[in-house]
Amino acid sequence: MKQKLLIAAAAAALMAAPSFASAQDGAGWYLKGGAGYGLHTDIDYTDGVVGDVEAEGNGAFNLGLGYDFGDNWRLELDGTTMFNEHGGISNTPSSFSKLRTDALMINAIYDFSDFGKFAPYVGAGVGIVRGDATIASSDFPNVDNDGQIRNPTCVGPRSTADAFSCNYNDEDAGLGWQLLAGLGYDITDKLTWDTSYRYMQAADMEFSGSFNNSATGQSLPAQVQAEGIGAHQILTGFRYRFGASAPKMVEPVVVAPTRDYECWDGSMVFNAGQCPAEVVEPVRTADVRCWDGQMVFAASECSAQPPTVTCPDGTLAYDLNQCPVVQQAALCGETYRQEIIYYEFDKGASAETRNTITRALDAGEFCNVQNVRVVGHTDTSGSASYNLALSKRRANDALNELVRQGMDRSIIMSEGKGETEPFVQTGDGVKEQLNRRTEVLLTLGSVDAMMN
Repeated sequence: MKQKLLIAAAAAALMAAPSFASAQDGAGWYLKGGAGYGLHTDIDYTDGVVGDVEAEGNGAFNLGLGYDFGDNWRLELDGTTMFNEHGGISNTPSSFSKLRTDALMINAIYDFSDFGKFAPYVGAGVGIVRGDATIASSDFPNVDNDGQIRNPTCVGPRSTADAFSCNYNDEDAGLGWQLLAGLGYDITDKLTWDTSYRYMQAADMEFSGSFNNSATGQSLPAQVQAEGIGAHQILTGFRYRFGASAPKMVEPVVVAPTRDYECWDGSMVFNAGQCPAEVVEPVRTADVRCWDGQMVFAASECSAQPPTVTCPDGTLAYDLNQCPVVQQAALCGETYRQEIIYYEFDKGASAETRNTITRALDAGEFCNVQNVRVVGHTDTSGSASYNLALSKRRANDALNELVRQGMDRSIIMSEGKGETEPFVQTGDGVKEQLNRRTEVLLTLGSVDAMMN
């Protein structure tokens, strides 16, 4: 009755799991199975049989049903069976012991993220352990075969010198617990290779049997107590997650950049950094041209030069009204300038970063960059915590390039949004390239003329 109640409680806990789950990436039911090697710990027998036994390793098998909450936690109903032969009791002749254990546990498991396709985990479980034992011990002939040697492991009332034996073939169940540690590897988005080690410990068990007089056939009921029933197990197998597969990713069409920047000599390039150096006329030594264009033989003959101003485009003028205001308005007419860097799947750096930042900072040649906001994003493939860390690495990728190209770090604000603000709305677990991005937003202001 106790075993049935515990199984019913475990099933009810698993059925209630979805009501506690948040809408996290990777949440859902899964089925698991595995096989491996198991070894019982040393067991002490008391009462009707006295002695200890050491197990010989044998196969172990596992089957379970679980629910992944999608936020690193899993809950599962787990069943494991194992059979070991123990050999002689306290290495005594004419004695042997065998034990099969069946464990049904409710396990709580925590998966460690940020390891890509690998997911180490630890866990603990509690449940019921059933033991099925076969134990036998009997007196045996002496070397002269003219009498019986009393087997010290078989304990019972002896009123004659006849041969006696102890026989037990019974089962018992009790509470148990286990600790787990393992490693999962995602073969696909639904199939995971799972390898684990577990240590199981069960409560003491009692097995019923008989104490027999081999000469008279008389049999008396007896019990044996088994203490220290535990097991070490190494299992490997697979977990299969139910639910629809992620839709196939469609690669977006990338438009090639165009030469839309005009240099001082009229040539068109992709950005200001590709313009040729401006040619400066050398100063004549024979004739001297004054500031007002007058040609004289010596600079001392020139009239006094009024103060000059530096225009927003870097040119000099004697009056602010002489500055090329049309060009300034074209360059700084917009309050903001935005560039976007795209990333390959599960990457925190992009080959596009350097050219994109260079293109964004072209505005700083003629405009004031008041502040810069860098925001990293991911698609919905992977856990929310992993995606948040990945988006921060992508934002740092752009921030480091801005600083490398001379931008003041104090005016840059960097943050990661994870999968919370996708450009293309998708379901959980979808690999969407347009969502794997970093947005660089520059706030611009006009450059005022400066007196020289």
